[in-house]
Amino acid sequence: MIDKPTTYLTILTKNSMFSFLGLLRAETAVDSDGLSKSIAAVVKLDPREGQPILKQFETRSEARRNYEDAISTSIERGWSVVYRGGPLFG
Repeated sequence: MIDKPTTYLTILTKNSMFSFLGLLRAETAVDSDGLSKSIAAVVKLDPREGQPILKQFETRSEARRNYEDAISTSIERGWSVVYRGGPLFG
């Protein structure tokens, strides 16, 4: 059985710069009883901003919408998609 990816990547380029957008889903431990919580987040690394930005969302669908909107906005602003999909290993 193949698991659904929990991380999606988009690498963009513009004027010799590279930018990264990521959609992350994970289970994290939240208390000493071992109960876990599912989180969904979008991470953005823009070379002009210095530090990566991570924004968490209440639902996976909300995170997915924000991720897709960020890609569309970047393309409208002149960025080109170099890679879009799951992480590559190897």
